[in-house]
Amino acid sequence: TDLVRLVAKAPEPTVPPTTPPATGGPTTKPTTRPPGVGPDLKKGVGFLTHPANLLQGRYYDDGAGQGQAEFGMTIDGAFALAATGHDNNALRTIVDFLSGGGKDGTGRTLADWSGIGGKHAQGGRIGKAALLAQAVERDPRDFGGRDLIAAVTDAVCEKPSTAPDRSCPAKGAYTYSPSVFAQSLGIIAQVRAGEEKAAEAPIAYLASLQHASSGAWPSLIPSTGDSDVDSTAMAAMTLDLVPGDAHAAAVDKSLAWIAARQLPDGGFPGASGNSVNSAALAVQGLSLDAKKYDKQITKALKFLASQQNKDGGFNVAKEGQRGSDIRASAQAVGGATGISFGTLTRSLKGTTPNPVPSSSTPVIVTPGD
Repeated sequence: TDLVRLVAKAPEPTVPPTTPPATGGPTTKPTTRPPGVGPDLKKGVGFLTHPANLLQGRYYDDGAGQGQAEFGMTIDGAFALAATGHDNNALRTIVDFLSGGGKDGTGRTLADWSGIGGKHAQGGRIGKAALLAQAVERDPRDFGGRDLIAAVTDAVCEKPSTAPDRSCPAKGAYTYSPSVFAQSLGIIAQVRAGEEKAAEAPIAYLASLQHASSGAWPSLIPSTGDSDVDSTAMAAMTLDLVPGDAHAAAVDKSLAWIAARQLPDGGFPGASGNSVNSAALAVQGLSLDAKKYDKQITKALKFLASQQNKDGGFNVAKEGQRGSDIRASAQAVGGATGISFGTLTRSLKGTTPNPVPSSSTPVIVTPGD
């Protein structure tokens, strides 16, 4: 290379930057960590895209051995790939499968999983699919031939349902969406699509679920009165995305609560114990104010690194059985970047979907690979 054209590629930051969505809103700006702090994200992506895990390069199964896709976990994996940018062709393959009406081993599609267009449409699941479309710069109003944003709006409950109908726990909830996590996904999809007006009732309902004394959110809808790190981080990311300062104090209070829950080793308590999932979501939440919570984020990243295995995957929790878990690994890889779901963006321009392997070709897995 002659000296006129000679350039050196800058080293990749431990926490890659993110591009704000076209709809505007706050942008998460994670702090770049020193080398060696946090898990190896390339190895993590390698685990998530390994043929033994990502079937046909297109979806993760439910573990029952029948080839039934776990569509929610598949989208989680896609979020992780989008956050890192380490294998955009694999990400393109997943997105094309989902948007193209791809069928799993039992003939089910993304539409079957979300219930879109049917009597039991699940607003949170539809919102999750819409958020994936937005994250990879696809049109959520025409994803797999469906207007996902209109479907999310249609799934907003106008009033509580009466028994035996349990579709709507409250005004502003999404139909058949049983958790704060699902509620948050629907709101993020609407706000990123510029539908703040349509999202007013869901936003108000989510805000009403916050515990006034602590600033935490419960995990389930209707609320069981518990306080959950994962859900609190997700709700914080959601309300931080809403234009204006109406929810700024609520977000600040929730982040303070999350930080106070950190364990001495840097982890966070979750349903499974000292949880990888919870630590990763805590990193995403605390990164909304990365300067203030830099020490907590660094400790959490070190904890995540301690739970990464040789194959690149992550344990579910510090306690109990060791071994890499796909769901925990997807959350750990994406969460470790510190990028909020509200601002996650990854262009697929210039990418090529990976060829789908022949069903007659066995997957060869080398022990320890």
